[in-house]
Amino acid sequence: QGNLNWMRSREATIQSPVWRGRENELRPFGDPKASDSANLDSAAELLLRSGRSPAEAMMMLVPEAYKNHPTLSVKYPEVIDFYEYYKGQMEAWDGPALLLFSDGRTVGACLDRNGLRPARYWKTSDGFVYVASEVGVIPMDESKVVMKGRLGPGMMITVDLETGQVLENTEVKKNVASAKPYGTWLQESTRSIKPVNFQSSPVMDNETILRHQQ
Repeated sequence: QGNLNWMRSREATIQSPVWRGRENELRPFGDPKASDSANLDSAAELLLRSGRSPAEAMMMLVPEAYKNHPTLSVKYPEVIDFYEYYKGQMEAWDGPALLLFSDGRTVGACLDRNGLRPARYWKTSDGFVYVASEVGVIPMDESKVVMKGRLGPGMMITVDLETGQVLENTEVKKNVASAKPYGTWLQESTRSIKPVNFQSSPVMDNETILRHQQ
């Protein structure tokens, strides 16, 4: 319900030339009777049909824990800029563990920031890429394995079905984040609010506070 509420709080601002003025047909977003997975699928499809790539949509919906990330902050600051840019436009979708996604041309898998679901992947010399919870799920000739690894928290792997190109986590994130000048947009648009000294004790009684909160 929280995920649906966040999406609905944003739906008034849905606007794109892709929809040609038909944004009202997209509202209200989601189905409260459907499962969380079904509503996440709807959110991903909305982003895809608005012109996003599958990897970009997944990075927006299920961002990794990028704050103080040792690799990203040093080697890939543009990825942090991407996450910072969309942090103010899209709340992270809570709940999913392992996500498999495709738009017909690209197929991929990603783990959420907690990484509680095991996911291993391997590529073989005869052109297959497998993703499974563990090694040994499918019988295969080990001599054909040319690449293998595991998805950690917030990590992603994608396969281009037309070219056969397999991209691992950092390559996927770098390609998406380098597509647009997110860092420049952040510098131009971000306003910092100075910290203030909040009052140490309430100035209203509990009943008044509750009414204001509601």
